[in-house]
Amino acid sequence: MANNKPLSASEILSTRKRAVFRFIFLQSLLIVVLSVGILLAAGGLYSYSFFSGAAASILPSIYMAWRVFGYKGARPAKEVVRSFYRGEAGKLVMTAVLLSLVFLLIKPLSAGAFFAGFGFAILSHWLSPFVLKH
Repeated sequence: MANNKPLSASEILSTRKRAVFRFIFLQSLLIVVLSVGILLAAGGLYSYSFFSGAAASILPSIYMAWRVFGYKGARPAKEVVRSFYRGEAGKLVMTAVLLSLVFLLIKPLSAGAFFAGFGFAILSHWLSPFVLKH
């Protein structure tokens, strides 16, 4: 007989947490594979520029996921909402800082490949509903 008992809040959060971190892992894996492909096809400059752009998008996403899901146990709704706001604010600041650091510290840099990597990482978020659903 099937168990039709509804999931508890902690079970739902645990399931969502695993799905979000699985998505970030798959996104990171895809970026690494594409970077290696670019390395083989176009050379090192374009490869590390693409990877740097993607990392400037993915690292803040990891921070956001940690900020939102990095706690144990139940929390009041007000505290959960606060963690979302703090996570999103931190993600925005981290993105700006990482973009600036890449342009200041990494020389030479292919701006086109860098922004292609950044854009690809952002657009890959469109895959998240499919990955999170399955």
